[in-house]
Amino acid sequence: MSDVLVNIEEGKLRGITGKNHVGETIYEFHGIPYAKPPVNELRFRPPVLAEPWEGIKDATKPGEPSVALDLITLEQIGSEDCLSLNVYTKNLPGEGSEKKPVMVFIHGGALVVGSSRRQSYGPELLLLEDVVLVTLNYRLGLLGFLSVDDPSLGATGNAGLKDQSMALRWVQRNIKYFNGDPNNVTLFGESAGSGSVHAHILSPMSKGLFHKAILQSGCCLNSWFWGRKNNAREIVEAMGLQAETEAEAVRILRNAPVNDIFKAQNKFRDVLFECLVPLERRPFSAVIEVPNPEAFLSENPVDIIKKGTYNHVPIIFGYNDKEGLLIELEVLARNNIDSAARKLDLKCLIPFESDVDNDEDILQITRQLQPIYSSDSNSRQYDEYTDGNFMIGILESTRLHKLTTTAPIYLYRGSISTELNFLKRMMNKIDEPGCGHGDELGYLFRTELSPVIEPNSLEEQSMKNFVTLWTNFARFGDPTPDERLSIIWHPVDDADNLKLLNIDRILEYREVPEKERFTVWRKILEKWPLVKYH
Repeated sequence: MSDVLVNIEEGKLRGITGKNHVGETIYEFHGIPYAKPPVNELRFRPPVLAEPWEGIKDATKPGEPSVALDLITLEQIGSEDCLSLNVYTKNLPGEGSEKKPVMVFIHGGALVVGSSRRQSYGPELLLLEDVVLVTLNYRLGLLGFLSVDDPSLGATGNAGLKDQSMALRWVQRNIKYFNGDPNNVTLFGESAGSGSVHAHILSPMSKGLFHKAILQSGCCLNSWFWGRKNNAREIVEAMGLQAETEAEAVRILRNAPVNDIFKAQNKFRDVLFECLVPLERRPFSAVIEVPNPEAFLSENPVDIIKKGTYNHVPIIFGYNDKEGLLIELEVLARNNIDSAARKLDLKCLIPFESDVDNDEDILQITRQLQPIYSSDSNSRQYDEYTDGNFMIGILESTRLHKLTTTAPIYLYRGSISTELNFLKRMMNKIDEPGCGHGDELGYLFRTELSPVIEPNSLEEQSMKNFVTLWTNFARFGDPTPDERLSIIWHPVDDADNLKLLNIDRILEYREVPEKERFTVWRKILEKWPLVKYH
């Protein structure tokens, strides 16, 4: 590896060279600050533009992730000084060089864990094609999603989403220096990163900052994306202190050591995918803010979609056929649970809040759901979690957007299963049929769990399918503009009869295989909204 210098608006950067999957040279720049460190009085506030620097900034090492729990060591990692991004490109600007499509990726992790580190999201696969890749860190947990309704306190919520929007503004200013086209930016993400992409589609704050979007297994109609508001006093109490008002609580939290804040955060049980307490909202996640000039989102997402008052860009929505395999992570973390003997309590799957708050309503819903989840077949073991936490919200989002959008919408279903499936490798379940939550990441990014991809193997062909579809969409707004994949992936043309690309070892354009389950859920959604936001 050798050093390489680039001048951007804020100053000079020193990056390094690397290699893509086939050994071609790529240029890498790590840990580039896109906003000031959100510390002291800037804690919980919207991000502030990074200041220029003198001399040459070292961009050869990764930036710090947000303060969070390391899922391997179960220890606290990260820093508040986390607002940085990484850029990967095959070419730097030169005489006559054409600007390339830009792909900006938002990592998942339930908005409480994760980072853009290269070991998890390596560029070797996507940079087989001539695109510029950007990955970014943003504030997580309490630091990124504390929310109180008094705008004068500067903590109305969604600071982490505002960080992402600031990173997109950095891209608009600076990506040309990496041979990227600021007028052709595709925003994509997975899980909570995908929910974030959907939020940017809906937010006026991100208008004009991107031109296409890919949503992998998450959206704003998945109830796990949403968190509680006005709990600053509870957090202070968890620190062993007292606050008479939310304003006093925010002042205490701004002055507290970050380690104390993280310890307090961990005292709040996150109900993500738990089957113990249904109908409860998560403690720290996205919120609908009280209207104010700095709000990221201050209106019900369903209302925004139905009115059509969002950013009309071409969209790919997608889910995997066995998203619910993710529930096994909880089983592994709580090793006293025998997943084979686990009996499903259907009321725990209902992704509603106070709209469903009595036994009669719950019974009415579970009676409708029971017949479609009655099979004892292993192949249907995870359907309940796939539907309640992911698929229903994603299909309903696709349906609603189709009714009001002026841009094409594409829908996919991942069912691929090879040695590249990321979640199954992490869980040592590589022989489990189907495609679990996050499994498709192994076909788009080189990770620390990735196996060697042998030439002409099933894994290589499957990886090239994903990379070709995603980068075609980034370049053209159409994932199959030519005959390279021998199939046409058509945009959705009928909101009431959704069709999709099934991504398996063979690509197939077809009706939604889970159409029967979605039909049952649609009848339920007609009476109870999927998520109640206020």
